[in-house]
Parts: sequence; C-alpha cells; structure tokens
Amino acid sequence: MNRILLILSVLISLRLSAQTSEKYNSEYENFYRAEELFEKEQFGAARREFRVFLDGFERPEDPMYIKALYYEALSAIELYNNDAVSLLKSFNKNYPESIYRNNINFRLGKFYYYKKKWVDALAWFEMLNVQDVQKEDRAEYFFKVGYANFKETNFDAARNAFVEIKDDTSQYAAPAMYYYSHIAYQKEKYAVALEGFLKLESHEKFGGFVPYYIAQIYYLQGKYVEVTKYASLVAGTKGKIDENEMNLLIGDAFYRIGKFDEAVPYLEKHNKSSKTTREEDYRLGYAQYKSGYFSDAIPMFNKVKKIEDSLGQIAYYHIAECMLKLDNKLSARSAFEGAAFIEKDPVIQEDALYNYAVLCYQLDINPYNEAVEAFELYLTSYPNAERREDIYQYLVNVYLSTNNYSKALASLDKLPSKNVRLKQAYQLITFNQGVERYQKNDFKNSIKSFERVETYPIDPSISGMAVYWIADSYYRLKNYDKAIELYKRFGLLPITTAPGLKQEAMYSIGYSYLNKADAYHKAGKKLQRIAMLQRSNEAFRSFVTSSPEGKQKQADAYMRIGDSYFVLKENLQAIKFYKKVVDLRSGFEDQALFYIAKTYGYMQDKSVEKIVSLLDIINNYPESVYLLPSVKAAADTYFSNGNYEKALQYYNKIIFDYPESGLYLDARINVADLYFKKDEFAQAEQEYLDIIGAYGQTNNDVCTRIAGGLKELYLAINAPNKIEALAQEYPCFEFSADEKENLYYIPAIEAYHDSILSDEQRYRNSIPKLESYIKKFPSGRYRAEIQDYLGNCYFQLDDMENAIVIYREALNENNNTIYTEQQAVRVSKYLYNEGQFEAAILYYQRLEQSAKNPERSFNAKLGLMRCHYQIENWQNAIVYGEKVISNSQVNGDFQLEAHYAVALSNYSLTQFEAAKPSLNWLVKTTTTYMGAEARYCLADIAFQEDKLDDAHDEISGLLKMKPKYNYWVAKGLILRSRVYMNENNLFQAESDLKSIQQHYPISDDGIIDQANQYWDELMQLKNVSKEIEEAEEKTIEIDEE
Repeated sequence: MNRILLILSVLISLRLSAQTSEKYNSEYENFYRAEELFEKEQFGAARREFRVFLDGFERPEDPMYIKALYYEALSAIELYNNDAVSLLKSFNKNYPESIYRNNINFRLGKFYYYKKKWVDALAWFEMLNVQDVQKEDRAEYFFKVGYANFKETNFDAARNAFVEIKDDTSQYAAPAMYYYSHIAYQKEKYAVALEGFLKLESHEKFGGFVPYYIAQIYYLQGKYVEVTKYASLVAGTKGKIDENEMNLLIGDAFYRIGKFDEAVPYLEKHNKSSKTTREEDYRLGYAQYKSGYFSDAIPMFNKVKKIEDSLGQIAYYHIAECMLKLDNKLSARSAFEGAAFIEKDPVIQEDALYNYAVLCYQLDINPYNEAVEAFELYLTSYPNAERREDIYQYLVNVYLSTNNYSKALASLDKLPSKNVRLKQAYQLITFNQGVERYQKNDFKNSIKSFERVETYPIDPSISGMAVYWIADSYYRLKNYDKAIELYKRFGLLPITTAPGLKQEAMYSIGYSYLNKADAYHKAGKKLQRIAMLQRSNEAFRSFVTSSPEGKQKQADAYMRIGDSYFVLKENLQAIKFYKKVVDLRSGFEDQALFYIAKTYGYMQDKSVEKIVSLLDIINNYPESVYLLPSVKAAADTYFSNGNYEKALQYYNKIIFDYPESGLYLDARINVADLYFKKDEFAQAEQEYLDIIGAYGQTNNDVCTRIAGGLKELYLAINAPNKIEALAQEYPCFEFSADEKENLYYIPAIEAYHDSILSDEQRYRNSIPKLESYIKKFPSGRYRAEIQDYLGNCYFQLDDMENAIVIYREALNENNNTIYTEQQAVRVSKYLYNEGQFEAAILYYQRLEQSAKNPERSFNAKLGLMRCHYQIENWQNAIVYGEKVISNSQVNGDFQLEAHYAVALSNYSLTQFEAAKPSLNWLVKTTTTYMGAEARYCLADIAFQEDKLDDAHDEISGLLKMKPKYNYWVAKGLILRSRVYMNENNLFQAESDLKSIQQHYPISDDGIIDQANQYWDELMQLKNVSKEIEEAEEKTIEIDEE
C-alpha cells in the first residue's frame, strides 16, 4: 500500500512539474511570473513584470492581456503610485463590461479612504450596490462608507451605514457600534447611545473609552446616583478617558445628591489639575464648607467673589460664615461688608449689612467710618426697618458733633430725605469744611465745599459768605478772571450780607486786575497791561471812596492807584495819590515819598522836587528801609547835576554810616571818581589805590573798574610807569595771554590730579574747572589735553552722553595726539553698542589710523568689519573681514565671526565662489547658528547654480546638524520644497511646506509667511485650491493595515 502511495505521489509531482514547466515556457511566461509576485504581495516587482508582459504581448484582446492590465493597476494602487487612479479609471473606461469593474470601484473608494479624501472615497463607494461588493468585503464597505460620512459630518448617512454592521461579528462591528452610539450621543438620543456604549464595555479597544460617555449620559439624564455608582469604578482608568472630567462628573454628582463630604476629594482633584470655572470653584468651596473644611473653603470662595454678581455675593457671605466658625471676626466683618454692597439677593444683602454693622461695633473699629455708614445704607435701602428711628436719631447726633466734615457730608448725602434741622447742619458743615480747607491752602477743594453750601441755602448770610470765600479761593489759585466774577457777584448781594466783606471784595478786585496786568507785562502784551491797570485803578478808587475802616489798606490802595498812574506815565496823578498816602499818616509815608521822588526823576526839570522828597526821607525817617536807597539816589542826583560837593557829602554818608552795605564799595569808587572829576588827582589816586589795595586781589570787577580809573588818571598826569608797576601786582591790569590762560589751566589740572579726594569726588570737582578753561580759551594751547581730561571725567562718572560729545569734538578738531587712540576706542565702542553703526565707522577708521597698540589696531579692523556688515556695506565688510582672518594672532571666536561676515557678505553680493571657502570653513568648524546658516547658504548656492543633488546633500546635512536651529531647519525645508518643485516632485514639496505650516512654533519671524508664499506657488503648480484641515473631532481613529 505504501508503495502504491509513493508511486502516486511521484506521478502527481511529475505532472505538476510538467504543468509549471509548461506555464513558464509558454507565451504567458511573464504574466505567470508577475501573478506569482502579486500573490506574494511583492507589488513593485509584480508591476514591473506585468509591464514587461504587456509591452511584449501583441494581442490586446487576449483575456490574459486584459487581466495583466487589471493587475498592473492593482499593483499601482497597492503601492499608492501617483498613476494608480488613472490606471484603474482607464481600465474601467476601456473595459466597461469587465468583471473587475465593481472591484475597481471598491478599490478606488478604499484608496481615497486611506488618503483621507472622504468625499472622493464616497463618490466611488456610491457607484456600488451592496450586491456589487463581495460578501467578505461588505462589512468593510459599510464601515468605510459610514466612517467617511462621519468625517464629512454626514451623520445620518453615517448612522445608516453603521447600523448595517454594528451587530454582526466582523472586525468592523465594534467600531461601527462605537460610532453609531457616538452619533446618537451627539444628537442627544441618550438612550440609544447608552445601549450601544454599554455593549462595548468589555471590548478590548473600546472598553476603556465608553465609560466616560456612559457616565456623561447618566449625568445628563439626571441619574446622579447612577453616576456615582458607575463612574467611581472607572475613575482610575488612565490614558483612555479624561480623568479630570471624570472627577468633575463624580464630584458634581455627589454634590447634587447632597453628599458633600464624598464630593470633596473628586472636586479637589479636578480643581487642582484643571482650569476651572467660577461655578466649579463655588461648588468645591460649598462642599468643603458643608463638610466642615472651613479653611479650605475660603480660598475657593475667594476666587468666586472677584465678580460682584449673585454668585459673588453668596461667596462673600459664606466666607463670612467660615470666618465666624474660625473665630476670625475681623475678616468676617470684611466679608459681610462685601456681601452687603452687592445688590443681587436682597435677603442676603440685608442680613449681611446688619451683621457687618454689628461686628463693627463689637470690634470697635472706627464706628463712624464703618458702622454708621452701614446703618445709613440700611436706612436708605430698608426705610421701613423696625430700628429705623433709633438709627436715624443716632446719625443726627453724630452729624452735629463731628469735625470729620467729609464723612459727615457723605453720610448726609446718602439719606433719602432730610428735615430742616439736617439741612441746616448740612449747610453749616459744608461751610466749615470750606473754611478748614481754605486755612490749609487746599483752595481747589475749599471751592467745592463752599459751592455745596447752596445745596440747602437755609441761612442767607452763610450762603453769601460762601460766595466771597469761593472768589477768594480762586484768587489764591491765581484764577483772577473767575475771582473777579465772583467778587462782583458777592458785591451785588444785599448790604446786610457780610457788609465788612463788601469792601474786602472791591480791594481784592483791584489786586486781581493788578496781577493780570503783571502777567501781561511779563508776556510783553502792552495794551492788555494798560487796560488791566486802568481797571485796577478804578477798583482801588472805588475801595477808597467806600470809607474803609482800616487806614493801612486805604494807604495801600492809594499806593496801588499811584503805581498804576506811574506805569501809565500820568506822573502828576501818580504824585497826587502818593501824597494822599503821606497825608494819611498810616505808616507808608516813606514808601510814598520815595516813589514821589522816583516819579519826579522821570520828569523834566524836577530834580529839586526829587531832592526835597529824598531829603524828607533822609531827615525824618531814620528807620525807613528806603533811607539808604534815598541817600544813594540823592548822591547820584547831585553827581549827575554836577553838584560834586553835595554828592560827596551823601556818598560819604553811605561810606561812614553804612560800611556793611552793598552800596559801600560803589560809594567809595564814586568818591574817587568825584575827586578825579574835580581834578584833585592826588586825592583821587589815594582813593583808587586804597580801594585796589583792599579789593584788587579778590574782586576782579572792582579791580578792573579801578584799573580803568587809574589808567585814565595816570595818563592824565603822564605817569605810564605806574601803570606797568600796577600791572605786575594786579591781574586786572595788562598781562600776557599765556599768563591769563594759566590762570584757568593750572587750577583745572590741579583739581584733576588731586590725590587726596576719592576718584568720584575728584572727577566731579574737576568738571567745572575743565569746562571753564574750554569756555574761556576755545583755541587754547592746552585744549586737547583739557578736552581729554573732561571727557574722562564724564566717562568715569558713567555720564556717557557728555563724555562722547567731548571726545567727538576732540577727535573732530585735532589731528592725532597722544589722546586720540583712547578717545577713538571709547567713542567707536559706545556708538557701536548704541547701534549707531554708520557713525561708529568714522571713529573706528580714526582708531585704525592712530593705533600704535597692535590689539587696538586689530579691534579697529574688527569694529569696521562689524559696522559695515551691520549696515549691509558688504564690500567693505569683506575687506575688513579678510584683514581679521589674516591676523595670525586672532582667536577662534573672532576668526569665526570674520569668516561669517566674509561668507555672508559675498553671499549677499551673489559672489558665490568667493563665499564658498568661508562657508565651508564654518560648516567644518562650528555647530553654532553660524554653521547652520552657512550650510543653508551652500545649499541655496547649489540650488541657484542648478546643482540640485548638491542642494539635497547640503540640506540633508543641515537637517542632521546637532544642535538643531529651528529657523534654519525651516529655511532648509522651504529650500528643499523649491528643489522638489524644480524636480516636479510636488508631493514631497507639499509635505515639507505643510510640515512647517503645522509645526513651526514662531509666527512672526517670516518663516510662516515664506512657507505660505511657496505653498501658493505649489498650489498653482498643482492647479488645486488650498486645503485647510479642520480640527479633528475628539473621537477614536480606526487603525487598519
């Protein structure tokens, strides 16, 4: 038997071998080979073999040829080749009656499905009837039709597809049930959704997700007990559901069924790890409060109370209750206050207001400021309260006794109605407040207080006085127009209204106009000044005709009238009113006499009358402040009239009677001048020499004046040798320019080099002396030295602006000096650090020319390279960059910077060959951003030179660099997308650009804009509109092989 089986096996093997041999030796050899590769899922190789068969087979009507076309298209679609769709469409077009037609439609639908092009997928699926789909593919067909519709938000169509398979046993049943239930959930068909989700509880993939929905549904159905029973079993499931949301659901469910202590841990977990709403914070706080966790509840309520709505009000109230539980009455008072002043719930508000006032009394915290205000508000808000009369009487008593006017008035204002007694109190309090503020020089607020007197004008005299004090406050504020208006209004009130103040008002009007005249005088407005003086004159004359009681103000008014006439050059009228002051004998006589004399001084041929008035003061008012000025004026008048003896008499009076006066020295000089005028040369010389001997070395002005007098004197008596002798003794006489310059130079230098003081004090003391020299000798011999010292003082004191101004002046004025190098260093460095690159170039050039120190010479070249690079003066940046590179002593960082400048400057000038050495050096030497940028530039150069393979290599190197620089990686991807576009590889170009659009983290550095620009170009190449992906719904994605 075994022998027979062996023979049969050999025969069968030989037959199969013969058949296989026959297949592979026939004209269909390539077809079978391709078919075998296809069945082994070697689709790329299969496609090539099918093509070999098709290209070498000459009977297109042959079924094997048609089948090869079909398999070639299937291979393409399995490979997701770009021409797959066109091949399948072409096959259907050419063979419309083919048995493969329905399978092709199904395959195309699946192709677009995997591409997530849902609309296209649905278009191909809709070409099929269910009967057209093989039975083993129908579950897949229904699911993918449903899922594509789901993604396109065609939920009714999706549901209809899912319902076909949700209860079968295929691999698609559970996903279909999930999405079917999800759609029901979205449409608020919670019973249907719940039924479906419950069926998935034990599913390996979906079992971890559906509890969240189940709990949500129970919650939405108001089945809070069910939520607590169900959700607590799955609250610990991590990674599959939103644990924070689950904690919220459970906690809120416990909260709603009144199990606050059980709600607390869940709500606390949610609150700790989530951005919560005010309502959620309140629920946690209330649960903690009800559970006795008062300290924990307070922070939650604090979050809620920030908004003054009904929730904020109740939060305040609960804070107060918590504070009382914690025996913190002070904080409870504040919380009740918060609740009391939120007008939402009147019951809470009334109770809070009452408790607030009570706690204020209990704590004895300024009951007027706090409790009384609370009771006032209580009366206003609840006028029918039982305690209304007691509170009302209490408030009246406080108003009448308080000196806290502001609080009293604020309280009175809050009362909805006031009797006469309260209105009288209100008027008196506002007036007293105004007086208090006036006395404190708070004139703006005093005006406000006096104006409030008219709120209840019970007493006319108080109202009238308020008008006056308002006017006077405006006067003090120098608002003279408003003051005049109100003084005049007060003047129109009945005579019985503060009669004494009527005259005061007119007096103040006079001064108001006088002050306006002074202002116009300062502003150079002559006509306006004259007009104001005339009005001032009228006001003062009205005042003096009203028979004022006090002589002093009357005399002052006469003086002001006289002054106005004096300015108006009505001299006789001025003298008339000045004489009235003298006649009044009120203590202003000496002042009036002096101004009478002054007025006569401006009148022709009135020197005698002037002298008479001056002598009246001199002889009759020995204590007058005008005595010394009168003596001086008398002496000067006699001098100018040629009455030298009288002039000498009164100058000597100044000298002997007032040796401490500021007029003393001038009087002595005038005496010497008088002797010279009288040709009494010996006496004059003696006087001059006595004065210069006493003051010549200490008072340069006096010395100069005396020197002039002596020169004239010695020239008059022909004694020039005396001038030379004096010139050697006194600096005010002739001396050399160098000697004069040294007078400023030496003190400045000594101050600068003073070793006793600290450096800071030395520099500060030196500055005025150094500046004085420069100002006095703008072209002095020592200017360059002094400029450098002055600049250094400012520099060392960190006053860089002044230091740089001085240094720049020095560098601009002088050729190279011993100071030039240091000055150029400091100026160039400062300007560079301030971003003033173009300005810095001049001083780096100066440093380059003047530097004797090799390091400074190098720094000049480095600075010039940097400045030229910054202002995009590429050619000069290259010149100085190469100088830096050529320095054998340059360190690595500077060499790196120089290669970077040379490389990027040449690159910017499109001098690519010149750029490459430094770019390559940077790529090999550094992994900093400079290396990344250099790699990018090399890639861009290759791209511009149409060396696309080299561009790919450089971009690949850029993308592999560590560390990565997001900006240059993004630039590299953009460049690569352009390379791909040039290669017509639009798919890869799109991928690179989309990667940037979706993942690049910065929105304002130009990368996104540049990516969008090339995206638009790409879309034009693809001739399709721009696709914008919508945010994915939070649902489970289906992973399929």
